[in-house]
Amino acid sequence: MKGAPRPLRKGTRHPLLMYRRMMDRVWKYTLVLGVLLAAATRWPLLRERDIFGWSSSIWIMAAALLSLIVCGFAFLSRYMAYVQARENALMLYTPFLRLKISYRRIRSVHPVLLQQLFPPDKSRWSQRTFLEPFYGLTALVVELRDYPMNPILLRLFLPAQMFSPRSAGFVLMVKDWMKLSTEFDSLHGAWLQHQGTRQRAART
Repeated sequence: MKGAPRPLRKGTRHPLLMYRRMMDRVWKYTLVLGVLLAAATRWPLLRERDIFGWSSSIWIMAAALLSLIVCGFAFLSRYMAYVQARENALMLYTPFLRLKISYRRIRSVHPVLLQQLFPPDKSRWSQRTFLEPFYGLTALVVELRDYPMNPILLRLFLPAQMFSPRSAGFVLMVKDWMKLSTEFDSLHGAWLQHQGTRQRAART
């Protein structure tokens, strides 16, 4: 006879699709820029100029190389950002950010159609084009009591569309929002039960 199933200790790593969308744009733009800068070094007028004692073609080639390095990093980092439910926190990972969102900070996690958060007819053109692949899909909104760190700093590492326009919180677009929601409910419920047990033990 099989024993009882082991309790869930951590959930699946769910790739952050909005972060991937942002990096898709970065690597494509920097690739085009790098190719154009490399081609510009063949232009005779630029090759004849000196900047700080160096040929301008050397500076342009250095800029082209830097653009291609950024391009390569952005291409690879598309798959390095994810969200994962843990025993006592929801974790957001990107190449430059490791954000632990304690369950104490979370007010609620609920699904919503993306266009209800960002109505296309009321959004700027840049925002509509960024969100276009996600319209008609469901996102998970994580409402917070407060952010784990200064939101100004967070916006340096995450696309603006990942921040809830209604309250403090994040908009998580993943492939399987129902699975992420189920994992969160299971782990969050176990955490609440554990907190209740500790409080009762402290009173006795």
